[in-house]
Amino acid sequence: MTSLLNLHKHKQHRIITLLFFAAFFSFSTILVTSCKKTPSQLGADLLPDSTLKVYYSDTANIIAYSAPIDTTRADELTKTYIGSIIDPVFGQTQSSLYTKIIQSTVGHRFGTNPKLDSLVLQLTYADVYGDTTTTLKLHVYELLDNIAYDSIYYSNHIAQTTQTDLADFSFQPQPHQKEIINGDTIKNALRIRLSDLSDDLGYKLLHADSTILDSNELFMNYFKGLYLTTDEVNNGGALASFTTNASTTILTIYYSNDENDSLRYAYTISSAMARISRYEHDFSKGSQTFISQVVNHDTTLGREQFYVQGLAGVKTIIRFPDIKKFARLGKIGVNEAKLFLPGIDSTAYLGAPEKLSLIRIASDSTYTVLEDDNEGSDYFGGSYNAVNNSYEFRITHYIQSLIQDTTQANYGLLLFVNNGSIRPQRFIFSGPHPKNDTLVRTKLELTYTKLD
Repeated sequence: MTSLLNLHKHKQHRIITLLFFAAFFSFSTILVTSCKKTPSQLGADLLPDSTLKVYYSDTANIIAYSAPIDTTRADELTKTYIGSIIDPVFGQTQSSLYTKIIQSTVGHRFGTNPKLDSLVLQLTYADVYGDTTTTLKLHVYELLDNIAYDSIYYSNHIAQTTQTDLADFSFQPQPHQKEIINGDTIKNALRIRLSDLSDDLGYKLLHADSTILDSNELFMNYFKGLYLTTDEVNNGGALASFTTNASTTILTIYYSNDENDSLRYAYTISSAMARISRYEHDFSKGSQTFISQVVNHDTTLGREQFYVQGLAGVKTIIRFPDIKKFARLGKIGVNEAKLFLPGIDSTAYLGAPEKLSLIRIASDSTYTVLEDDNEGSDYFGGSYNAVNNSYEFRITHYIQSLIQDTTQANYGLLLFVNNGSIRPQRFIFSGPHPKNDTLVRTKLELTYTKLD
């Protein structure tokens, strides 16, 4: 609390000082120079007792390196990825789905002596990350373990399933395709027959006891849901994204009975159903430089380049080990501290993450939101700049706190893909000391005032 009060007092002092300086702006000259140069006095003839000086530095030492993300929360996501992709740098990513399925209406009856025609799972596309011409082989299994809507699950969760593959279905992930089914035009959907290889699940649904059909709770215990996964690809590949709360995401059973033919009944995958995305990464299939840093923990390689990746992939730790040295200069007011994070390439591979997140590492296992983040996204930053393939964050309050209180623990910052549980994109940054000195580098642009 004391440090926060001191920071507040300091901010008030800086505002008063700058307003006073602005009144004499037309009579003064601002000299913005590197921290190694001697700045001129500002309005010295008008303010003989004032020694307000402004400095600029972009040479602060930065340590940055990347590491795997252990896991991320992955239950009840608005969309889920299913597929396999090999990235030339990051290696292989595999994404699968566990999902509950519920009756669209409680108390439905299938009539006397129902017979299965087919069982079809229909998923609604959201988008595709990767090559839409790649062929993915999908497998679908019935869940044996219950998953609960009110429980928390992470992306490394494993649930038990039956051994019976209901699909073994090959497809190319093309979200804009259309199908004509029973006279209806179906858009943006993938339809998977779950009765061609085995009719076990279809007849399990048809033969459910009436007490089960009269209770969604009993039904969800009777039929615990499905697991969808794909084979690993050998090259290229794609992650197909599907919305899990669309009215067109359904499981339809087509059947007949002694009274009628051509009957159907739909089960739904709704936003109120338990769903878990499972993400797996095989970084050993990535580039050697990436493996050395991320897998083998050679943090020195972060000087040249570092990484982030969504879907519980890769994070980056950033530290400013020498920032407290600025406190030796006397009383310092940080006007602005901007962290500039450029890409190492001219364009981002398969598109850059729309936004990154930056939080403070409070200890080895806890994190806190930066005070700068509370100023709003327009101030704080983090959005992708396509013009120069980069990101920027204003971390003025954070840097001020490190300079003002040199006794506090400084574990650094954590950089990762915002909404990474549903964002597969990745990015490679040019480090603070790139091997090619013509590259734009990661840097901290610091403008500060000596208030003594």
